[in-house]
Amino acid sequence: MLNKTQLDQFEEQGFLVVENVLDDQLIHNIRHEYDELIDRVAEQRQSACSNWHTLSLDEKLTHLIVNDPDAYEFLDISLPLKEGLDESAGVHTGPAVFQLLTNSAILDIAESIVGQEVISNPVQHARIKPPENALSEKGRGNSNMARTGWHQDAAVIIEEAENSPMLTVWVAISDATPEMGCMQAIAGSHRWDKLGLHCPGRSGVGEIFIPGDFVREHEHVNLSVKAGGVVLLHRKTWHGAGPNTSDKLRWSFDLRYQPPGYSTGRECFPEFLARSVKHPERVLNDPQRWSEQWVSARTEISKGIRDATFNERWNRYRHDPLCA
Repeated sequence: MLNKTQLDQFEEQGFLVVENVLDDQLIHNIRHEYDELIDRVAEQRQSACSNWHTLSLDEKLTHLIVNDPDAYEFLDISLPLKEGLDESAGVHTGPAVFQLLTNSAILDIAESIVGQEVISNPVQHARIKPPENALSEKGRGNSNMARTGWHQDAAVIIEEAENSPMLTVWVAISDATPEMGCMQAIAGSHRWDKLGLHCPGRSGVGEIFIPGDFVREHEHVNLSVKAGGVVLLHRKTWHGAGPNTSDKLRWSFDLRYQPPGYSTGRECFPEFLARSVKHPERVLNDPQRWSEQWVSARTEISKGIRDATFNERWNRYRHDPLCA
């Protein structure tokens, strides 16, 4: 659990870095799962290079992302945010990722802020970022593999969920330094009355951004963190991430948690009860069932049984000079 000093800092600044949250075994499990996953993806998409099996996991990830950026959706832990979602859409729902979502140390932290009843919110992503100078133009337009524009997490979801008490837990699988494009945030921005103006994404629904002129007015804090640590963000904290200018891969997961009874902001994707004092029998402990929920969502969306509604409220600013 977070102590009073940490909770006070989170309340004051809107963010908090907590080191040494994950144990080495969980990080090993995630990397092993992705090692097997990327071999399958590269084979299916014929994206492997001639010396593929001599490469390290980080080298494989870099090669795939650089040379086949469309393959990224098969590495992400959410279905893609796009119209016309069909049965071929990619999403990774392996047991090691479920171990991460339900990790007791992460849930302890989440409980400290959202309470004893904890929902795993489906607004979640894997972010695997090679050196940005190696990326294609298409790769540079995707915040999962390149820099992340300044935004507030309450702005990336549908408007009805804007006030849902959602906590972002950003989990570092590799070190995240300023050179590697660690997150930056503006202290106290979560206490500003209204959401900032966000411009619609140039390359997708999830790529909204606050105009740079607004961001430059304020001091930025680098949120460096070592592998195994986490960064906590209030849903209204202004934050972004710079380019990875190092020669290393930067890898993290965005997870979100909230209490029950509120909109998740992406109702078409599956949430689940991750911790509960009131209803422990309803807590999801089966990674296979979790995976099946995502497969069912994809099937129902592709067949028109379930509406896929994403955040499109900032489209009205598409032609605003501030968004040019």
